[in-house]
Amino acid sequence: MPYSYNDRPRGSGSGQSRSSHGRPSGDRRQGTAHVRDAQRRESRTPYRSNRNYRTISGHDAGLNVHNNSRIGFDRSNFKGSRRRGNLLSRLGLSNRGLAVLLVGLVLLILLIFGISSCVTSCNNSGKQTKSAQKEVNSYDSRVAAGVSESLTKQFTPVLDQNKKLSWIAAHADEYADARLCELALREDSAIDFVAGLPKAKATGKKYGDGNEKGSYPLLYDWDTRWGYVKYAGSVMGVTGSGPTSLSMAYMGLTGKTDQTPNALAELSTEGKYTDKGSGTKKEFFTKVGAQVGLSVKEYTSSADNLSIVLSNGVAIVQLNANFTTPYAHWALVIKTNDDGSVTMYDPDSTSASGHTWAAGTIAKNASTLLSVTAAASSDDSSSR
Repeated sequence: MPYSYNDRPRGSGSGQSRSSHGRPSGDRRQGTAHVRDAQRRESRTPYRSNRNYRTISGHDAGLNVHNNSRIGFDRSNFKGSRRRGNLLSRLGLSNRGLAVLLVGLVLLILLIFGISSCVTSCNNSGKQTKSAQKEVNSYDSRVAAGVSESLTKQFTPVLDQNKKLSWIAAHADEYADARLCELALREDSAIDFVAGLPKAKATGKKYGDGNEKGSYPLLYDWDTRWGYVKYAGSVMGVTGSGPTSLSMAYMGLTGKTDQTPNALAELSTEGKYTDKGSGTKKEFFTKVGAQVGLSVKEYTSSADNLSIVLSNGVAIVQLNANFTTPYAHWALVIKTNDDGSVTMYDPDSTSASGHTWAAGTIAKNASTLLSVTAAASSDDSSSR
């Protein structure tokens, strides 16, 4: 440690001489100067270099770089980093704060996604639960849910007797018109038609058979050649009695087969002669009948009038609901038999077409009676 002149021992034993004036000799002066230089150097030692100054003041990490190129220093990256640092400083964020913010955003997104997934899953679960509940018919589990109690009870006794009927019952909710299921239950010959409806094409086919004049073919609405054609809000299998009745009359009166039930149904739809009740309005017969070469006139429904009409041609009648079927529809009466009974071709009922009827019974259960003849033939046109 440096020391001053006064700290040193005095006296002759010090080995130092004084001048005659009491001042230190030359050697002593030189020693004193030496000491003072040493003290100055000691007092300047902490600030001897730029490096030490920066270290003490906090501006340098102890590394004084004189040549950036020697250590691969990229000044452009350094400037960009400083700019980003300045931007974060302006936003009041540090690198650590930015990291915390990013982590928070990620957690928030995950939380929102989790809640959304949960809600969707819960909704789907709820829908599946409701769907599962709807799949059970409380009256008979073998019948599709949503089917009325009345129709279900009609299915129940026959489900073990016919596999196709069982299939129709299990898929009854796929039929937009309940009358189709009722048709399968009522008519054995219509079961295949009803079972095939979900996959069938709604197009008509050619008649394909010949017919002689005076011979009337017995046709049914559910014939696959026309039964799947859309008509009057459903399909001809349950609504096509009007066109089918007129087609039978046309074929027997003319011997031609070009006016099939589906061809006449198309003319009815174009003319807006369809009806939600019986499927077809009575104007269809007079208007469309004239188009295809037939003469159609209306009579008051009675046994006598029915006999008169049959003496000159055939009769088309509108049968009341719950007579031969649960619904009002049209049928063709073709002749009077030797015993006074009449033969009726009902396109909606095989049983009604399978036996003869009393003229009075038909007239009593008919709301409309129409006379149909070929246009060239004479006709008793008086209305009674």
